[in-house]
Amino acid sequence: MAKRKSAAQIAAREQARALQAQFDVLAERRLDIATRAVAMRKDLDDFDDETQKLIEQLMAKRDKKRSEMHAQLGALAVEMTDTKVSKSEAAGRLGMTLTEMNAARKAFDDAVRARAEASSTPAPPAPAPAEPVPTPAAPALDTTSGDGLPGITLPRQEPGTFGEPVSTGTITPPVS
Repeated sequence: MAKRKSAAQIAAREQARALQAQFDVLAERRLDIATRAVAMRKDLDDFDDETQKLIEQLMAKRDKKRSEMHAQLGALAVEMTDTKVSKSEAAGRLGMTLTEMNAARKAFDDAVRARAEASSTPAPPAPAPAEPVPTPAAPALDTTSGDGLPGITLPRQEPGTFGEPVSTGTITPPVS
């Protein structure tokens, strides 16, 4: 014969089901809150990235404008010193220190030099040597040093190859 469930057992089971339903609702709510928080953090990161790009663009624009204006100020400093006044008097008349005036003149000279280099025709490339001279890629130890310490022979840079890397062959990247 099957045992009968008491009213207390039935009530306890109903209460457990109700608590489980509440727990399920709260768990679903927590999951929804966490999902919204993750999405909001992504939006916040995207906003920060966009803002940083705008800041970098503005700073680049500011730097360019400042360098142009600084060069113009240097042109005025050159023009003032061309009127046969001393550098210190020219700086005083322009409302700047001698150091600031020298920096402005340097900026002007740099701008003139950059403009001249940009407008000049590029030099033809140097002719390549007929046959490359092999040089060691790494320093070679020379054991003939008389002081007991090992001597090192460094690779030579051939004339006309300044700025080019010294190599003895083809370098291949490792395969992963």
